[in-house]
Amino acid sequence: MVDAKKVKDKISKVSEKVFSGSKNQAHKHCRICQKPIPLNAEPRVCKSSECVSKNDRDERNQKQMRLWMFIFLGLFAFSFVGPIVLNML
Repeated sequence: MVDAKKVKDKISKVSEKVFSGSKNQAHKHCRICQKPIPLNAEPRVCKSSECVSKNDRDERNQKQMRLWMFIFLGLFAFSFVGPIVLNML
């Protein structure tokens, strides 16, 4: 598995080397409007109320889609495994 802390440390070291001599500060971009935001912003959205509400809506939709995917996958798997188990009894 990937260790997120090691990845963040490695990225910060690389970004320090890249941005040390340039005029640009290291930054991230808002997921919604693409405006520059600080590196430590979590979740990765700016402070605009529109961006925050759209990000919340998107996260809820992702959770709901993930739930439905598992439900349909379970039903699909049961439709194949169920008859096999019933025939064995």
